[in-house]
Amino acid sequence: MNELKLSIQSWVENNESRILKLVQDLVSFNTVNHIMTGTEKEAQLFLSQVLKDMELDVDVFTPEEVLGLKEHPGYFPGKDYSDRPNVVATLKGSGGGKSLIFSSHMDTTVAASGWEKNPWESVIEEGKLYGLGTFDMKGGLVASIMAIRCIQELSFELKGDVLVESVVDEEFGGANGTLASRIRGYNPDAAIVPEPTNMAICPGTHGGALWRVTFTGDTGMSFSGEKIINPTTILAKFIVYLEEFEAERQQMSGPAPYFENDRILPVIVTRLEAGDMTAPLCDTGPSECHVDIWVECHPGVTEDDLQKEIIDGFRAKYKEEYPKWNEPKFNKVIRFLPGAQIDPSFPLIGMLSDITREVTTHTYGEISGAPFACDSFMFNLYTDTPAIILGPVGANAHAPDEYIAIPEFLKLVQVYSLTILHWCGYLENGGNS
Repeated sequence: MNELKLSIQSWVENNESRILKLVQDLVSFNTVNHIMTGTEKEAQLFLSQVLKDMELDVDVFTPEEVLGLKEHPGYFPGKDYSDRPNVVATLKGSGGGKSLIFSSHMDTTVAASGWEKNPWESVIEEGKLYGLGTFDMKGGLVASIMAIRCIQELSFELKGDVLVESVVDEEFGGANGTLASRIRGYNPDAAIVPEPTNMAICPGTHGGALWRVTFTGDTGMSFSGEKIINPTTILAKFIVYLEEFEAERQQMSGPAPYFENDRILPVIVTRLEAGDMTAPLCDTGPSECHVDIWVECHPGVTEDDLQKEIIDGFRAKYKEEYPKWNEPKFNKVIRFLPGAQIDPSFPLIGMLSDITREVTTHTYGEISGAPFACDSFMFNLYTDTPAIILGPVGANAHAPDEYIAIPEFLKLVQVYSLTILHWCGYLENGGNS
């Protein structure tokens, strides 16, 4: 691999400015996901032209154009895709090799408060490229595109097809964009999802649920001896319980082989709501209150399993008081994202680890479960295309001052380039390899 590695390394080093410029170009587009709608179109059209200029076969389509999308069991209703196109590009191989797709999303979360920089004007400082979406996941998207360009410009002819896609609506439990591409027929032999893993190879991911939990009670001032049950008191106890629930779960191992040492299963209170916020003052307790919670789980756990685990634990902790309370109601805020993992014998896993360790001199390339949920389950639960997560080194996804680490990012382009060649097979200067 050494000569091949050196030629790719040289190309990446000589093209660093082009690689980083494309990241900056994509960051300059505001592609914030607005949950029911989104703003990805202009960036997707720009990207489609980049891919056409590379002489790839480019398919631009909205999810709603795909027949059978709304009838599919993985579809989640309520979104508007009328002006939100997916982009899929294919570099056709000569035949006889395995196919591979890099699957990324163009949308980002909102720019969190606290940015010291303009989220859409990416800057380079001390080896870091800052900007909204650099880490999650426009950087990984660009790394996959530039890996294909590297192979083209070094005159390698692939045997198997390599594809790159940029889908809409992944954030906030979207995943319909990813599903649409699968139904449209883009299901090659393997998939790499360039979500930010800090260059760990992740053949499995967490699942997760976002619920609004509502507590109700009896309000008033008890002037005539009425029995008052303030639901905020119950909610406060529920939050205390969630903190203990999270700590207890960190002591338990997850499913083999990727989550046996996983001690990260977040339980996050994301919002609290109680009382009439439009009133000049409130002189009595609310009749209901709400807490939004994000709870992650391991592969194999269903949404019903997870909700039952929470409620059963809450009942057990407050078994004396619980019968006096109204049952809390769990309402789904976004789709449940199921965890998923693939067979550890799948050959791309070891190949990715070996290549990453070789390129990074064994600094990166660990095989582990991803400590987050994402749309890769659309591959792993609904198609025969195994998906592995491998993406950039950086920090602050969904937070202020998001960035990718540039030296490691350039290594990632090398990893992707070598992976394409070894997985798909290639011809070099007319000879077999």
